[in-house]
Amino acid sequence: MGPQDPKDVTSDTARDLSGIAGELAALKAHAYHRLTDPEYTAPRHRLEDAHSAVEAAVVEARRRLMMSEEREQ
Repeated sequence: MGPQDPKDVTSDTARDLSGIAGELAALKAHAYHRLTDPEYTAPRHRLEDAHSAVEAAVVEARRRLMMSEEREQ
């Protein structure tokens, strides 16, 4: 198998990250519903941080894909 087109890799990465963001959102919702004691504040914040980081990575991957497509035109 030869090298992949960077545009395809970026597109695949954006799609995969979107799926991960959805899974984290579901975990976060479940955690906020079930883990209500103050002792679970830190894990809830970590889930929130992870979700935010993945969402930012999705935005960046999509931005790079759009820039790549604009350069090709």
